[in-house]
Amino acid sequence: MAYAPFVDSKPVATDDGLDVIDDIRENLMAMRDAVVMGMMKGWSYAPTVGTGSASQPQYYIYSKGTERLRATVTWGTSGGANGNPTQAVWEYSSNSGSTYDSIDTRSITYDADGNVTAAGP
Repeated sequence: MAYAPFVDSKPVATDDGLDVIDDIRENLMAMRDAVVMGMMKGWSYAPTVGTGSASQPQYYIYSKGTERLRATVTWGTSGGANGNPTQAVWEYSSNSGSTYDSIDTRSITYDADGNVTAAGP
């Protein structure tokens, strides 16, 4: 049996009940796999230096066609957070990055040894 990747255009209202159920099941399984892998099949990833550096890029950009998911990263400068990401502002673009819509902001805190102590909104 061939792998069923996520299909953006499924399910559709014109399909019958069993096709809709199969489409939903296959898309949910593909989403599960993407969460485990840390990336969706068919999407590309590229760090973008911007005002950052090669080791601490300003942006992480995932793309597929004209869609973009961008994380604007803030890097820690002292204590256990030094050199580690402390915040990511996530945004979505449907027009190749011309404009972005806000999704969420996530923060990460560290102890003095650089261990993650909390992450979330």
